[in-house]
Amino acid sequence: MVQATEINYKNFGKCVKLENDVASVIVTVDVGPRIISYSLNGKENVLFEDVDRVFSDDGDELKEMFGDDKQWYIYGGGRLWSSPESYPESYYPDNDPVEYKLHQPNKLEVSSLHARTGQRHSITIEMDENSSRLNVIYNIWNRSGAVVTLAPWALTVCAAGGVEIFPQNRQDNGLLSNRRNVFWSYSDINDDRFFLGNKYGTLQQVPGAESKFKIGMNNEDGWAAVVNKGQIFLKNFSYNDNAEYPDYGCNFETFTNGIFLECESLGAMTTFSRPHQQADLMERWELIECDESFDRKNEESIDTFVKKYIAAKRQRFAYISTVHTHHA
Repeated sequence: MVQATEINYKNFGKCVKLENDVASVIVTVDVGPRIISYSLNGKENVLFEDVDRVFSDDGDELKEMFGDDKQWYIYGGGRLWSSPESYPESYYPDNDPVEYKLHQPNKLEVSSLHARTGQRHSITIEMDENSSRLNVIYNIWNRSGAVVTLAPWALTVCAAGGVEIFPQNRQDNGLLSNRRNVFWSYSDINDDRFFLGNKYGTLQQVPGAESKFKIGMNNEDGWAAVVNKGQIFLKNFSYNDNAEYPDYGCNFETFTNGIFLECESLGAMTTFSRPHQQADLMERWELIECDESFDRKNEESIDTFVKKYIAAKRQRFAYISTVHTHHA
């Protein structure tokens, strides 16, 4: 049975906590929103919490667009953005209380309107009664009245010290290519934190690292996992062969710096031609307890770990993002 309670959590203000006998999830409602904590009972939070507010932005362009008193904070945890990323538009200072509604004891919806951009963002978190599994649905409404093209973008900021595993597409396309690995200008492909094999890739978060690294891809298997604190954070998402994805066709991206690691899924590029149109993106989260490690640069070791802990938990699903008109 899932219980929902309002709590004050650290310096994030009022939050809503969903918990059962297995796990708990905490969502901010005084700021954000952010899914700020996710853990198995008795274990540490696998998500990054920027309690000291060390990662923020108050550049001149941001202030010019949103106001001289505005500053963007990452806060941490899971958040919803729209892709392609742009500055300062993407960095909306979401520092005010949000709307939230408990539809059922295990189903929470949080939403906020970005007045300057005309986007309304909503995250719905539904917790399984008897396990750590979460359905997380992200929605973006175009309330601006302008024609815009974007994709829902779900970024999960994970705690320091984790190692991420993601699959490489292995579909046989004959004479045609079967995979895209997209790098950003600041990514050094010789970075020791990064490994790319024929079946898997890995990315390690190293506290204090001076450089940042990002890669994106067509993740047609629809999963990625971050191993940290005796737990595996497994994120499942969809892939649509017929969709156009951002950043040269990426439905998955991952980023790291010296503070955190981001595990990101992206929806299809969508053109909003009328006010109040909505696009959505779904993820399925799960936590798996583990007591073993693996060699992050050895595919045989990675494969053994995946088969033991992750393979049976992967939930490949064909959740196709939809666009429809919302009149609320």
